[in-house]
Amino acid sequence: MLFKKFIGLKRKQYFSPSPQERGRRSSLKLLIFILGMMFLGSLASAQSSTEGQAFPKGKLPHKVAILPVKIHSPENLEYMQEGLVDMLSSRVELAGRVAVLEKGPVKKAYNQVSGEMNLENARKIGHMLEADFVVFGSLTKLGDSASLDLKVVEVKKEDSGSSVFVQAKKMEEIIARVDDLARKIDEKILGYPLKPQVAEKPAEAAKEIGGFPTIAAVSGPVRMGIGFAGGEFWQSQPFPFQIMGMAAGDVDGDGQNEVILIGEKNLYIYRWDGEFKLLWKREGGKFDRYLAVDVADVNKDGKAEIFVTNIQGEKLSSFVVAFKDGAFRTAASGLDWFLRAVEWGEKGTVLLGQQKGYQIGFERAIYEMGWDGKTYKEIRRAELPKIFSIYGFTPFTYDGKTDYFFIDSDFRLKLMNAQGKVTWSSQDAYGSDNVFQAKPLVVGPGLRFEDADELAYVNVRVIPRGRDILVIRNISITGQFFTRTKSYSKGEIQILTWTGAMFAARWKSQEIQGYLADFQVQDVDREKKKELILAVNLPAETFFSGGKNSALMISRMPDVQ
Repeated sequence: MLFKKFIGLKRKQYFSPSPQERGRRSSLKLLIFILGMMFLGSLASAQSSTEGQAFPKGKLPHKVAILPVKIHSPENLEYMQEGLVDMLSSRVELAGRVAVLEKGPVKKAYNQVSGEMNLENARKIGHMLEADFVVFGSLTKLGDSASLDLKVVEVKKEDSGSSVFVQAKKMEEIIARVDDLARKIDEKILGYPLKPQVAEKPAEAAKEIGGFPTIAAVSGPVRMGIGFAGGEFWQSQPFPFQIMGMAAGDVDGDGQNEVILIGEKNLYIYRWDGEFKLLWKREGGKFDRYLAVDVADVNKDGKAEIFVTNIQGEKLSSFVVAFKDGAFRTAASGLDWFLRAVEWGEKGTVLLGQQKGYQIGFERAIYEMGWDGKTYKEIRRAELPKIFSIYGFTPFTYDGKTDYFFIDSDFRLKLMNAQGKVTWSSQDAYGSDNVFQAKPLVVGPGLRFEDADELAYVNVRVIPRGRDILVIRNISITGQFFTRTKSYSKGEIQILTWTGAMFAARWKSQEIQGYLADFQVQDVDREKKKELILAVNLPAETFFSGGKNSALMISRMPDVQ
């Protein structure tokens, strides 16, 4: 079948073939390579069918429909659609556990659905075929590099599916890694790894000064689904308050990073010394409500200042704490700004400010902030397209180009180019319960805070690292049914990587019980390795406890660059 494109080709008698002829030869070589891999794959699949855990007795295998991949390439690669389906089918099939449906009925159902292939259409095809899972996606080839990005969708489950992908510098390498991709698909379907994970080295014993006592380092490439498991996680002592935000940096100039936490009305500075010990506390006033905290050395004195976004009723009254003359002092107060520090490529760390609107929380322009010798104020309007909010926002620089990654008012992750066009949007929601009243509430009998005409949310932090984005995803027990108020019972940290066409989930932690308030990537134990520090508001042990306990959860930061 696959050789039909080449049966009628005649070799031209030139010493130097034309570009078209060289392209045909390259395609022919690739096709032969594909067929060879398909033959080898048929042998490998027979062996892999006996791998892993046995399928439960009496349970039928999962029926899977593999759809033709969509091709994104200036070259004509349509002939690869059928070859990729054949290769994936032979490898995904696992006797007694995963049954891949025949191509004929799948292709017939695929042709009956119009419009872009998305989750809705994939599930529609799955119902037509009475399949348990549907696999669909795209092959992108730009220049020499290529990426195969797929979604594994459970037909009867209303979620965003699971992403699996492979990338390579040459198309032949993509084909060679289809085995690995098929294994990932099977693991998503079965819910367990097909091969036992390589045991990590046991955690080193705690030192008298320095390292966290029970953290095991994550070594090697980051792998999807390998997260805070098997002793890779360490939890601090509990804190008797709910964490609203967290930052980490050297705020006193001693060369060691401190951890700064904010509750609803108080600021805390902690240092690791066998445990997190409180260095300093600033108590807020009766009407204060702390929303966010960041650290940055804006005045360039070698010590990072602490920037706290504070709201008093409907008015912002943010402040700055700095270490001066041997003590922590309030360096500025009453600032009418939302504040956030972000990494901005060659600019380094930039402090951003945004003022509050009267009707809408985040509607004003975004400014770069600076120290004028007396206070912190706007120095220039940031050269940005219309970004929703400074929270959940970061510039994203890749291949010499800067775009803007942010969480929009609908809680979807989005990528916007410099011209203000959204070029990518997530299926998942990345919500926050850090909410404040933006518009005055009309007083009346029976009115509640949730009845305010306009509530605004301080979105969760996103951190760029090379081509990757780190972000918190909190998971609501109410799903997306209630937009005004949500209750988050668990969450996870995700690493999303840019494939050239989309952000795909490269790694995520196991689900963590509680609300994930904030996180940082910093070295706080003087071991010269960065840790992933996660602030978690722990679930209430009883209904009457109020859920006011929190903790820091620490993991060694895997090398994802």
